[in-house]
Amino acid sequence: MEIKVVGSGTVVPRLARRQSCVAVEAGGETLLFDLGSGSVRGMLHADLDPFAVDRIFFTHFHPDHTVDVVPLLFAMKYSAEGQRTRPLHLAGPEPFRRFWKAVTNVWGEFMLGEYPIEISELPHDGRRRFLRRVRPRGGRSPSALELPGCRVSWAPVHHRPESIAYRLQTGDGAFVYTGDTEYSESVVELARGAHTMLIECSFPNDSPVPGHLTPSSAAKIATEAGVERVVLTHIFPAADELDLAAEVGCGYEGEVIVAEDGLQFSV
Repeated sequence: MEIKVVGSGTVVPRLARRQSCVAVEAGGETLLFDLGSGSVRGMLHADLDPFAVDRIFFTHFHPDHTVDVVPLLFAMKYSAEGQRTRPLHLAGPEPFRRFWKAVTNVWGEFMLGEYPIEISELPHDGRRRFLRRVRPRGGRSPSALELPGCRVSWAPVHHRPESIAYRLQTGDGAFVYTGDTEYSESVVELARGAHTMLIECSFPNDSPVPGHLTPSSAAKIATEAGVERVVLTHIFPAADELDLAAEVGCGYEGEVIVAEDGLQFSV
């Protein structure tokens, strides 16, 4: 897997950090996780083709993780490279269908192209929901998705009621993206034995905010999960003033990298 951090920032506007977005190349497909403001241009800065995206996954519905889905799909409709024909897959935690319906009710006529859009709602609490295209189709929702190049699984986290984290597993190892969360045993279990975890590290230890991680709580998750490497993201300005690698390193013995927009690494 090849991973690029497109956006490592937060809701706070900053020139150096766009809002949350990470791209994964696996099995010949391009997967996006979250699409905060600035993500589309951020992909260009990271030498990624926005029109080559095959699948988009969302961790939750806050604007700093979702708003660029509108400009991305609008751009796909009017691409100079010609009309897209292959399907675009969108997935998110339940109630993703309700969220997507609200988005398309506002923008759909102008935003959507003629290519197929496949919608998957991922069960948040063990209940099984239907997988649907824009036109509903039958079939039960699995607890994991088997993609051409990897297996995608997920688990609930403590942030928003719908929030989930993702794990991507290939023969070479596992990559975990937490999205926004505070300390959660479910994240520890999801990340157990993973090679790399892209983990939020939002606020200093002395000023924690519910629903988010500090260096010490990020270190606790990484240590308990036994991951080999952590990459810190979703960094608020107050945390950006710290030596985050050193602070996380006080409670975690693995490799620590502080993400910047455009950072690339392999798993």
